[in-house]
Amino acid sequence: MIGCWQLDPCRTHADRLGIVLWRPITRKQQTVIVHDLNPESVSKMVQVDLATLNSEPESEIGNFNFHGCTGGVSAFRGRPPWEYHSAGDELLFVLAGQSRLTVIEKGNSKVRTLSAGQLAIVPQGHWHSNDAPTGVTMLWLTPTEGNEHSWNEPQI
Repeated sequence: MIGCWQLDPCRTHADRLGIVLWRPITRKQQTVIVHDLNPESVSKMVQVDLATLNSEPESEIGNFNFHGCTGGVSAFRGRPPWEYHSAGDELLFVLAGQSRLTVIEKGNSKVRTLSAGQLAIVPQGHWHSNDAPTGVTMLWLTPTEGNEHSWNEPQI
């Protein structure tokens, strides 16, 4: 366990004051997992049309666990449901294509266009949605617990 430390995922009052909390961690995984996400591999991923589905599409690399989060790669066209994560931030890294990320902050919608190579961190406790009419492939890490989804735009 020497040298194995991570930032404590709990968002506490100390966290809001800028105090960084670290704690020792133990490793459960015994094998390194490698996924090829180079441009050629990503270009071969099939983008699903969300308008034709009635459930969440499978991750192109399968889901994986990472420090209290679930991660994966999604390749899609269209707009998935709105999401809200009460247990932590969500990380989105665009591998190919573009997505319009809408985040509701203090009752106002803020829209940002994300392109390949850009990383966005959506803060805990904010409703958000992606719209990718021409298609996007993105790596995501979402808190495993505390998630809500809605097809209707939240009224805040």
